[in-house]
Amino acid sequence: MFKRIGLTLLCAALHCMATEVLHPVLPPATNINIETTFELNDDVYSLDTKVSAEFSPVQRFSLYVDASFRFLSYSYEYSTEGYIHNYCNLHVNGFNETYLGLRSLVYKNIGVDVSWRLPPGEGSQLQRFHRLNFEPFTYLQISRALTVGTSFRYNKFLEDKNYEPGDEVGFKASFAWKLGWNDSLNTGWKFSETFLYGARIKDSENKNLDKPYRKMDDRYRGFKMRFDAMRSFNLFGLPIGVGLDYEIHKGLLFGFETGHRIGVYINLL
Repeated sequence: MFKRIGLTLLCAALHCMATEVLHPVLPPATNINIETTFELNDDVYSLDTKVSAEFSPVQRFSLYVDASFRFLSYSYEYSTEGYIHNYCNLHVNGFNETYLGLRSLVYKNIGVDVSWRLPPGEGSQLQRFHRLNFEPFTYLQISRALTVGTSFRYNKFLEDKNYEPGDEVGFKASFAWKLGWNDSLNTGWKFSETFLYGARIKDSENKNLDKPYRKMDDRYRGFKMRFDAMRSFNLFGLPIGVGLDYEIHKGLLFGFETGHRIGVYINLL
């Protein structure tokens, strides 16, 4: 019984600190973001550097990577019970999850996003499973300045050490808005908001246990929201953007994060 409870708590922890970037639904493009983020998540304070790069050799297709390196993670707990009243835990340096993927338009404004998540290095002990994400998307160009997009996603995890995480589905919606934008110089303001709702639709299983006890009872649902604001300048003929983003994670039961993340980034190209 206690073993099963512990494994269920582990399954909840596997979703508590993902660093996946919430990108708005837009057509393939070429750009690079270098970002420093500060995160407060369930009394854990973290400092990360992220690199998001997308390369579009043709107008309808692109390859991308999202990588995160954790420099510092600090937690502090206070208890009035037992003998331990103060507890500090410090973790430093190591890679978080890395996402590799491709995006392609298959018909006009309809496309598909396929990505693979690699487990983290020393920067995290969570999200230890390989994950395949399949995400059909569509976007609508409301005006020259406003783009609205939606997507549906399906996540499949690879079994590891006889542990099989349950499948996940999700829905994403976003808008991207340009203000005072100069197309010839690529200067002006960019704003975006991205919303993701996800749910685990199948219980995870621990196949090291007897069959009646394998299910983890870890179905969940939850959401994330991310807000971006960026000012782009033209410096010696090269557009460079400086941006600020804020992300909130709100989990219900087992699943998505509960916390806050704020980042400052530089955008190239």
